[in-house]
Amino acid sequence: MKVFAITGGIGSGKSKVSNYLIEKGYPVYSADDRSKQLLLDDNIRLKIMDLLGPDAYTGDGEVYLANKPYIASKIFSDDVLRKKMEEIMHPAVRQDFESWLNEQSAKFVFQESALILASKNPYPFDKVIFIDADLDQRIEGVMRRDQTSREQILQRIGAQPQLEDHISQIDYIINNKFDDSLFDEIDALIEDLKNDNNE
Repeated sequence: MKVFAITGGIGSGKSKVSNYLIEKGYPVYSADDRSKQLLLDDNIRLKIMDLLGPDAYTGDGEVYLANKPYIASKIFSDDVLRKKMEEIMHPAVRQDFESWLNEQSAKFVFQESALILASKNPYPFDKVIFIDADLDQRIEGVMRRDQTSREQILQRIGAQPQLEDHISQIDYIINNKFDDSLFDEIDALIEDLKNDNNE
């Protein structure tokens, strides 16, 4: 089994790439979606409440929900808090991903995550695929999707790994022009990965 990473900044099109791969029959683990579930794990919840305060969650003592706008406002405005949050979440996602991997039987599987390149102890992926896109188009798309301000998005972008800082760790770059050429690039990538696997 070959394990590939899909990464890139907020609004770059990682989910669109992942959804296309799923349509093609490839298993894709979404670190973002799983993180949302892991936030509700009691052990993780207690650690985050200890780090960020009781306002990080809403609930009645039996059912809790993560207060995502509050959590985002805290960690994206404070590098120390963000790193401590990553120290809680990264190992939990890694363990969850490895459990998921053990259930897979496909030749190629993928993990989609914005923070793969930021991890101190990354999973040893066979290849890392970076989704790149025009910054202004990314910002406009996220503003529409999340109903948030340009300033907040730029703050989040600044906290994420940048292409130029991690170029040596990246094996493939897909340039998302926000049109159907993205699917042609993914198809070409899949053929490349197949050919590489057969060598």
